[in-house]
Amino acid sequence: MTPEAKPYVRPAFGKEEKVYFLKAAALILVIYFFRSELYVMSRFFLFFSPFFFFCYVWFKSIHSGDRVLDILKEHITFIPIAYTEGGKKFFIPKATVLLILFNILFFYLLRLSSAAAIEFIAANFSFLPVHVTWWNILLSPFSSMFLHAGAGHLWGNMIVFWAFGPAVEERVGTGKFLFLYFVTGLLGSMASVVIFRIFLSETFHALGASGAIAGISGVFLVRCYFKKLVIPLPLLGLVNIKLKVNSLLPLGLFFLLDIRSGIRQLTGNASVIAYWVHVGSMVAGMAIAARLKLHGAAAEEKYTEVGLQALENTFTRLDGESALRAALELNPHNEAALLGMARLLAATRKPEGREFFQKAIRLKLRSEPRQAAEIYKEYMDTYNRMLEPDLQYRLAGVFYHQDDHEPAARSLEMVINEPSTNDDTRQRAFYQLVLLLAENNLLEAAHYRLQQFGEQYPGCELAKAAEIKFVEVLKK
Repeated sequence: MTPEAKPYVRPAFGKEEKVYFLKAAALILVIYFFRSELYVMSRFFLFFSPFFFFCYVWFKSIHSGDRVLDILKEHITFIPIAYTEGGKKFFIPKATVLLILFNILFFYLLRLSSAAAIEFIAANFSFLPVHVTWWNILLSPFSSMFLHAGAGHLWGNMIVFWAFGPAVEERVGTGKFLFLYFVTGLLGSMASVVIFRIFLSETFHALGASGAIAGISGVFLVRCYFKKLVIPLPLLGLVNIKLKVNSLLPLGLFFLLDIRSGIRQLTGNASVIAYWVHVGSMVAGMAIAARLKLHGAAAEEKYTEVGLQALENTFTRLDGESALRAALELNPHNEAALLGMARLLAATRKPEGREFFQKAIRLKLRSEPRQAAEIYKEYMDTYNRMLEPDLQYRLAGVFYHQDDHEPAARSLEMVINEPSTNDDTRQRAFYQLVLLLAENNLLEAAHYRLQQFGEQYPGCELAKAAEIKFVEVLKK
């Protein structure tokens, strides 16, 4: 017996992704070992950045034909805060915003307290507490995440959190995001306590949100590794240039520098910074994200973005097709990739394009029926052929609910006239078409379809029901 062939499934972390990470790792190491020289060069670059930037804008304007003002709007910002590129247009990161607001509110309310109260809270709610009791050992792992040593400590953490938090929350959901935030922060704090006890025989008392933020950064490294980080660089003291860098670079450097500083801390270099909390939380974030298989969703999203962007350029359309097919190998139900492939193949009217359109429309009908109807109109402009009968029938209902009766009637007629339509679907199409035509006062057409219905399916209950409805319309 010949075994049934199974469709090829692309691995979520295949050769291309491994090469991508190896290149990023090599660049991170180069920057790490030559950071002093690069720092000197960066000062030179920043000094001449206005000149370089305006040259770039001028050349791009000549090459693309766009106005200089439009290019400036695309590449400058008045907001001096780093953030992750892309994302949904109207997504509000509720958990990220609430955590930031709560940290800020708690910090400034605490500053209104007396010195004795602040000392009591710091001693009992950092992790580990200075004086361990049964109640503060339970509360301190979480309360310590909302305590900060000063305004610089607070705002530095919140700025980093805003750069990476919304991107992660958008992709994993608010509930899972909060779970990852607290669990990775807890694991990082516990790792730091264990390391200090083993190597220094001391108890480390950590406070601050940086551990939980490092944990979310670890999740980001797995789920959003392909995203660009937009870093605002001051331009003439008025606005900021949007410098887009691979997000792996700053996070990788942060991780290496924390390990280096953490090792120095264990060899006697006194420091109150929780380097091992950062390292432990980031490792925990990466491990949990990998366990949840978030890298598969990341690769799918990356291929989809690369493919759709490549389709916009005639010279990179083949690369776009390859990337979209890779995304569909990871997830055959990727709506954006299916629609991208459909539009690509529709340009040359390839039959395969019809299949992609049908798959995209079928999926959209479940989530966004109105958009499914728009995609159908786009499909008809290219192929001018009906879809599978059951799909065409469902679209007729969408058009009807949108008060777009003409395409609804045409869809029902196509279903009726298609030889491959099964009897159940054809009977329902007859019934709906008779009612639709009568409702629009097309009584002759409705009567003709009613007669046709009765002739094809004598004694059918739906045909009798359609006749009753038709008579009711006539009486009105």
